[in-house]
Amino acid sequence: MPIIGIMASQNYPRTITIDYLVVAGGGGGGSWQGGGGGGGGMRCTVGATGGGGSLETALSLAPNASYTVTVGAGGAGGIFISGSAANQGTNGGNSSLDTITSTGGGGGGTYGNPSGSIANGLAGGSGGGAGGRESGDSTGGSATPSAQGYPGGTTFNAFANSSLGGWVTAGGGGAGQQGGNNASFTPGPGGNGATTSISGTSTTYAGGGGGNVGGGGGFANVAAANGGSGGGGKGGKNNATKVAPGVGGINLGGGGGGGYDQAGAKGGSGVVIARYAGTTQKAFGGVVTTSGGNTIHTFNSSGTFYTNASTAGAKATGGTITSDGSYMYHTFLVSGTFTPTQSLTVDYLVVAGGGGANIGGGGAGGLRSTVTISGGTPGTVESALSLTSGVGYTVTVGGGGAGKTVGTQTQGSNGENSTFATITSTGGGGGGAGNGSGSFNNGVTGGSGGGAHNTSAGRVPGSGTTNQGFAGGTTAGGGTGSGGGGAGAAGGSEQSALIGGIGGIGRQIAAFSDITGTGVDGGYYAGGGGGFGQTICAGGLGGGGGGSTLNGTINTGGGGGANDAIAVSGNGGSGVVIVRYAI
Repeated sequence: MPIIGIMASQNYPRTITIDYLVVAGGGGGGSWQGGGGGGGGMRCTVGATGGGGSLETALSLAPNASYTVTVGAGGAGGIFISGSAANQGTNGGNSSLDTITSTGGGGGGTYGNPSGSIANGLAGGSGGGAGGRESGDSTGGSATPSAQGYPGGTTFNAFANSSLGGWVTAGGGGAGQQGGNNASFTPGPGGNGATTSISGTSTTYAGGGGGNVGGGGGFANVAAANGGSGGGGKGGKNNATKVAPGVGGINLGGGGGGGYDQAGAKGGSGVVIARYAGTTQKAFGGVVTTSGGNTIHTFNSSGTFYTNASTAGAKATGGTITSDGSYMYHTFLVSGTFTPTQSLTVDYLVVAGGGGANIGGGGAGGLRSTVTISGGTPGTVESALSLTSGVGYTVTVGGGGAGKTVGTQTQGSNGENSTFATITSTGGGGGGAGNGSGSFNNGVTGGSGGGAHNTSAGRVPGSGTTNQGFAGGTTAGGGTGSGGGGAGAAGGSEQSALIGGIGGIGRQIAAFSDITGTGVDGGYYAGGGGGFGQTICAGGLGGGGGGSTLNGTINTGGGGGANDAIAVSGNGGSGVVIVRYAI
């Protein structure tokens, strides 16, 4: 329902008819013989909807009103720590537009010893795949409610039993297909998602995560299970070779892969798309494009869909212009120029590019803001800028720093600075290296500092910049990497010899994210990248890459996620600049 309303002009259309796609967050994969996570529930008026049901009915929205858009986050993968109980994956978050809600994907089941119900997948938009157990079969989670996705697959004990020397488990359900059951020496693949062209491009969403495989004997050379098309994460494997499970596709609602002797992978975040006929813009909110005679608003994070697109109150040029009825917003995803047509006092958000990772996670780009809070310590709000009419003010959007390539013995590269007029935010620091010695193992100083590698005690993280970001995680002497710092908190320290540090959380600034459609994880920016460890280390809220080789999210300033010395690590995400002023 509308959360605010403004009296409409008599000449303004009485309603706006929109088609929509609402995809929820995917479920996380289960840990320790875990099943794949289920894809997020999918409801759509164009092409296909989840669960093979009939297409949804278009919405008629009132003009001059604001409608809340929620984009569900991916569910966390289940955690397994030696000597402790294993855990099912967590369900993904719901996504919604006005009265339409799609349900988060179900988490994958985990090891039930000997016959615990935790081996069963969880119910969700699409159900999570079943995990393994010593006695009896395990069932996949149901697709609840119906007509949003399919159930997860079943794990048959006959093919997942320690007496056979190993295990194979089931895949999570997808929006277009049930998750695969396990079979003799074969883990179940994730169910495929469903395809729509509502964005102007044929795209598949909400695939399920693959089941896992592990052990010796006949299981030694079994391949990992694929995730379903539409962002489903690949299942993990721990047999002759070890492969971490794949994270669900970001803004596709894919389920995370199931883990074996490690954590399950995180599900992918969802997406909301609203489309109406004609290329004349009739609303604000999200990323606005046109295709095939339609105008399309894509929300990769939560925000507001405002059904009045008049820019008559614009007092400047440059960037993508949106309005919430009180302020005009100019969003720069790439570098450009902001030129006032009259003298103005403006608020701003300036986020630099995130640092690249090595063994330590990349630090987030520096964050400076006149609204809500800035990054780091003391986190005080910056002062607004007074700008002169007719002067072109340069806007630079910093790129993300490069993560290491295979065998590189130096730190990840720092992100690039972002600037607006006299304001500069500093690029995030690169993560410490896994090979080499001495200072190469330290994190690099930046807007937020890079995490360190713990090859010997005393290696230090990179420092953050005052009022922009925090330091990377500290070190203790193990063989893993600490997390990169975020705008809202320091990077996590190494948790054990096998578990690295999580990325520092970013800053949540809804005043900028809601109407512009920027930010992730509910309006966060500048999260740190996760460090390397045998258990996957999550990136910080705000686009930080997870510890499974994920890049930081573009236009968030998120740090890159770390990886082993023999593999490629994640790049930092590019920054963003947003300027606003009162109408």
